[in-house]
Amino acid sequence: MPHPGAFRGLRKDFLQGEKPEYAAAVAGGYVNDALAVIQRRFFKRFPIDLPIDKEPTPEQLAAVNDEEPEPDQVVPNEDEMDAEEYAKAVERLEDRQKLIVFRKGQIKRWLAYQYMKDHEINPKDTGADNPYRVLLHKLTGKGLTKPRQKSGPNTWRKTHTMEIELETRRRAMQQGVNVKRLAGIREGVAKEMFAALDPFERDEWLERTKEEHDEAIKKWESDVNGPLSTAPEDRQQCILGLTQFVQPILDLICEATGWKATLVTGGPEPAYGGRLNMISIHSGTTSGDIKMNFGRCEQIRYKKYLVPMYSDFLRKCYTPEECRACALDTDKDPFIRIVDIEHPQEISIYPLCNRPKDSTYVAAAAF
Repeated sequence: MPHPGAFRGLRKDFLQGEKPEYAAAVAGGYVNDALAVIQRRFFKRFPIDLPIDKEPTPEQLAAVNDEEPEPDQVVPNEDEMDAEEYAKAVERLEDRQKLIVFRKGQIKRWLAYQYMKDHEINPKDTGADNPYRVLLHKLTGKGLTKPRQKSGPNTWRKTHTMEIELETRRRAMQQGVNVKRLAGIREGVAKEMFAALDPFERDEWLERTKEEHDEAIKKWESDVNGPLSTAPEDRQQCILGLTQFVQPILDLICEATGWKATLVTGGPEPAYGGRLNMISIHSGTTSGDIKMNFGRCEQIRYKKYLVPMYSDFLRKCYTPEECRACALDTDKDPFIRIVDIEHPQEISIYPLCNRPKDSTYVAAAAF
């Protein structure tokens, strides 16, 4: 059964409506600011004291005013309570604050995951800039198709779509053709318009087409025969797509062998300032009614023994200088971190450093 996600009903509907604002913030480089606004608007409609499985009434939603200030939570007054009452009041306040932090994290991960899905940050994507296509080709010989040269008219028409579309619809109205059957007319219009160009201009477009094809061939040959990209942004893209790329492979291994499988990976994450991160991907579960993968079944010992062991190993592999060198400037180019994404239970993520970011020693904080 698919993972239902953290939010349902009206909460999910609200967050769906905030996705365009979040996407604009990623493009504009102000994700954290936009996220804070979205979280504030969320709590306006769905107060933290409202149980997660209970919906607000239409009247309550209609009364929401995002411009009004929120009242501060009343801090217990020790002088007005006995010791037991005060302790309970403080505990309730602390529990409430923890729930707010938890819910804000859920919102952050949900929006990041939705952004990735909507913008096809996916190892299965066939886009030309997907770094996993190169890896898949090196492993299987498939995934990268040699570019085919486009025709001059096809290159030209990309920059004249509006003129072509207007003429196409004009002819369709004259001929009484249904708008759903415009493809043939559109193709004829494009060819006629290109043929009507000055011969010198047509030759320029043909030459441009050849130049674009030559560039595409060079890139294809570099991808096929050259090493994988080591650019931090490409490596971050691979990190984000790692689980989706590897999970089906692990599942097939388990199906073919009858075994269970866990892949442990780790290293400096560019979007995390070069800090060390550890990702485990699991396949196969225990028997019985309550099925658990390795990471969930052995969570305590996994964190107590395996995570520190692998963390020590990674620190022997990467110097602080190497970590700094791979760090992305997320203020200039906003990138999503792997920890920001909502993952299924088959994935375990362990940031190996939670120290504050030091402005003079960014990635070295990982050590």
